Amino acid sequence: MRRSISGTDWDSVKEAYADRVIGIIERYAPGLRANILARAVLSPADLERDNPNLIGGDSLGGSHHLDQNFIFRPAFGWSRYRTPIERLYMVGASTWPGAGTGAGSGFMLAKALAGA
Repeated sequence: MRRSISGTDWDSVKEAYADRVIGIIERYAPGLRANILARAVLSPADLERDNPNLIGGDSLGGSHHLDQNFIFRPAFGWSRYRTPIERLYMVGASTWPGAGTGAGSGFMLAKALAGA
């Protein structure tokens, strides 16, 4: 039977949450808990405190739903790395092709600026 984790914010529940995750993994990797020498638990709130760009701890730059891809990322009318300021461009996880692509958006912008 699962017990609920009580708390109202990440700071008060992150250790219990990590304990639960380790417990689940231990079902498949017996002895895991006994082999952990130390740990640091970072919650979404911790990630956002360390980097205000990670809103809610989201390291992927927001939604990856269909309406946030191609010409819609980061917002309709501002795709292709443009901003409202002439010759100021935006790259990174919040721009196409999104997070997890390394320097994909910077590479694509450089090609576009070079006319390639």
